[in-house]
Amino acid sequence: MANINNIAALKLQLYNHIRSMHDEGLVNQQFLQLQVLRQPFRCDIILRLVTTYCNSCKDLFSSLSHQLDQERVNYERLNDLALDFYARTSSIGAEGVRRACASLIEACERKDKNGCSLALYWTKNRFSYLRGRFETLVKMERNIIYLENML
Repeated sequence: MANINNIAALKLQLYNHIRSMHDEGLVNQQFLQLQVLRQPFRCDIILRLVTTYCNSCKDLFSSLSHQLDQERVNYERLNDLALDFYARTSSIGAEGVRRACASLIEACERKDKNGCSLALYWTKNRFSYLRGRFETLVKMERNIIYLENML
């Protein structure tokens, strides 16, 4: 049987996990403000936002890589994709990825293929690390939801 103390302990772990993500610069105030959306009737909102963000990033990385693999890079298209990625990243508050993506946009504007490749590599690297932290967050959220539903 679910215990309110267990739920409280998990919520504290989740809070500390999110705080450490913020302290590391992985997420910013925008992400912290999203936590307010977690209401009793919408307890899975963070799960959905994080999952949607990660899935959209996967698709955008594929498109960005495809554009860079072309012999003649369409920098306008590449920049549009980078700006889309930047907007999605900013909206969820993924600060570390946002900063890396800003370098990608700058390289696109300079039409610097090597700079774009390096910036994309760095953006993927930052995202990969963040995704791992998000996966832990999602597991915690699911456990909390499961236990709350048992009350």
